[in-house]
Amino acid sequence: MIHQHPYIRYAQALLIVENQLKSIDDITMEHIKAEIKKGLAAFCVEPAESYEMKRTVKFRFINDKSSAKVFKFLAPNSITSDMQARNLYNSATDYLKSAKELNKSCEGGLTMASMPIAGEFCAFSEKGGVGRGKTSCTIYEQGLALITSLTPLKPCLQYRIDKKEKPELFNVCIIPDITVEALTDFVKLFKRLREQKLDSDLMMGNVVEEIKGKNKEYKPKRPHIFQGNFPNPPRSSAMGSIALLGAIGEMAKESEVSELALKVLDSLKDSTYYMVQYGNAQTFTYNHYVVELAQQSKLKTIVDSIYYSELYNEEKRTSKSTEYQKFDLFASRFLMLFNQSAFRGFLSFRAEYPKQVELLITTYFTKMAKIDPDIVRSAKELGRWLNQTAYFAAKDEVGKEDWNEIRKLKAKVLVELESSIFSAKSGDALIAHSVTRAGRISKLDAPEAASLFMEKAASGELELENAKNLLIAFSRIKNKRESVEQPKEVTSALGEDISEDEDFSNI
Repeated sequence: MIHQHPYIRYAQALLIVENQLKSIDDITMEHIKAEIKKGLAAFCVEPAESYEMKRTVKFRFINDKSSAKVFKFLAPNSITSDMQARNLYNSATDYLKSAKELNKSCEGGLTMASMPIAGEFCAFSEKGGVGRGKTSCTIYEQGLALITSLTPLKPCLQYRIDKKEKPELFNVCIIPDITVEALTDFVKLFKRLREQKLDSDLMMGNVVEEIKGKNKEYKPKRPHIFQGNFPNPPRSSAMGSIALLGAIGEMAKESEVSELALKVLDSLKDSTYYMVQYGNAQTFTYNHYVVELAQQSKLKTIVDSIYYSELYNEEKRTSKSTEYQKFDLFASRFLMLFNQSAFRGFLSFRAEYPKQVELLITTYFTKMAKIDPDIVRSAKELGRWLNQTAYFAAKDEVGKEDWNEIRKLKAKVLVELESSIFSAKSGDALIAHSVTRAGRISKLDAPEAASLFMEKAASGELELENAKNLLIAFSRIKNKRESVEQPKEVTSALGEDISEDEDFSNI
């Protein structure tokens, strides 16, 4: 039943789109081989011009095997490992030479040289579940597997896990488990997404200058397409799947494809997705409220902003910031699942969020926690006051515009306020502790707009856990006053671009 697998169906949809076919019944051997050739033509990337004495260089796709020593990198759309890339390349070239009859059985069955999860997630139960199974297949199915493994016309990126020794890098793609008909719309839209940015910055890579004795050496790094082959790829690979949804949502703004984009987003609601890498696949879903944020073209801004969150107990992001990597994972999980458990995980990282994250938090409390929007708005005002109080207290104590010291002291004040909120045993104690403490610091009363929240929390009408979560979450939103006063170079430095230190892609 391998022909029912989403990995196979994706290739069928791609062939329908690329050859303007009416149905999968019209697929021929010529169609399959032509698409495999296209995939091989994008198997690797290399600099397209001289990079000596340059800061950036443009890359191009090539039909060749990879070698980092000469800056030929395995393209992110080639779903294999660096060690096994040769097997995928040889399997595709052998297929082009020898495959003749589509319905003939594939000798030796389907292997990981053609499909990265062969033998895993390939068997279907009577209930529709996916698991391990036999890898027998036809030449037709092997060809389709090779197409999906190779084609650049699928969402993909290089996932990076930084470790002390060296980073782990592996190519992943995202495949929706939807019908072939829905997949054809997905492919059409993704093709538009990819073409929109491919000729601009996605194929540009940074060049690093190194001093070797009296000489200078210039080394090109992987191009930006490795962060994601779609517009506005995530700065953190952990956010890749949710960033793709945000990119699709942005297409809803364009009159030419807005109808198609909304149609695709509708098909993605409550569907399962596979994030496939060599030897493994993870499944996930998007919460329908998060899909709605994408349909409103608001998700991209939220995803971009989360990257600039600042952990209280950490300095700014670097390529070795493991705590930020953990935070990104939990933030991504919250954005996808959007449930109470995922929210608790996200909230467990003490961090200050950019203003744009406020919409996400508001949506969660009103839609998922089912809290009265008026109470949420009131809690937002009290949270804003707490954040602003911490900022002014830090600024007054530092006495000068030393923004690093202000940030550290403000975080300390926020932690103290959060601790008093966490420790409260009742609603009235929660309000008394937090408001009294902040009032002493600011010498001001809480805003009148916060009275509804304080009333509902103190009376117990608002559940204590919800009251705590509301106040903590909104107190972490950076206030407008601070955003205006803080120099832009300080703000941007808090979310520096992370570039890889070394390349580990030799085969």
